[in-house]
Amino acid sequence: MISRDTEWRQGSIITQESFSTLCPSEKSPDTHAIIISHDCDLPNENEEFVEVIVGLRITDADSNFTHARHIRRLHMTYQISSSSKFAVIELTHPRRRCIAKTEFVQTAIRDMNLILSCEEKRILKQWLSARYGRPAFPNAFEARLKKDKNLEKKLSRILAPANSQLVGIFFDLGKERTMDLPPEQPYFLRISIVYDSIGGPAGRKVAEECAVNIQKLFYETFGSPSHATELILESCEAVADTHFSLADIRKVDQWRLEYISLRENPHGDFLAVGETPV
Repeated sequence: MISRDTEWRQGSIITQESFSTLCPSEKSPDTHAIIISHDCDLPNENEEFVEVIVGLRITDADSNFTHARHIRRLHMTYQISSSSKFAVIELTHPRRRCIAKTEFVQTAIRDMNLILSCEEKRILKQWLSARYGRPAFPNAFEARLKKDKNLEKKLSRILAPANSQLVGIFFDLGKERTMDLPPEQPYFLRISIVYDSIGGPAGRKVAEECAVNIQKLFYETFGSPSHATELILESCEAVADTHFSLADIRKVDQWRLEYISLRENPHGDFLAVGETPV
């Protein structure tokens, strides 16, 4: 079995040659097998398998899929050893594989040429946990968001220029956050666009622009607060991560590009309690 002093970690990559021996059907020069088992599970004798995702090497990262923004797809960046170059690998959940530890110990060799930063590993953890820990908004609320079938695309276009500066988008439905309201009763929504304070004035500026444009979009779709009957946007504000407290986090749910969590075929950080990055 894998010993307690193992150098294998979550995010480690198996060399292509040794992985092709473990999984002959996955032999391809453009793929990389990335360990997704938790660090503590790797040497645990009660865990019989090592979980991996077979990632695809791509040319460039798409900001829509970095920083765990998308539930089902992640673009990770590894530094190539002894150089200033980087490799981008795309991960998707259907490409998960399980390898018996007995076979893993005998065959797997760690690829030391691709180095994962602590920040990228944190993002990997966040992305893996978000698959099961993300909130499901009330069906009635989601149905109202679908009033405009292109709303998600419009929101994505608004947020795209600010992707590198944003930590997360949070919806606050108050006491109705888990309730399916009747058609005649509107939802009252407050949106917080949390940006990374490290970005300084530039981060604040793009977040504020997003807030203005999102408010305009919601008013056009549902009406202004004095006229809306289905969904009333009470506020949409840009907030620095340094001013977004734990108390705030406990009151809200993170909205992602795939906001309808039960959709069968979806296209497709600060986190709510239970999703806080490790």
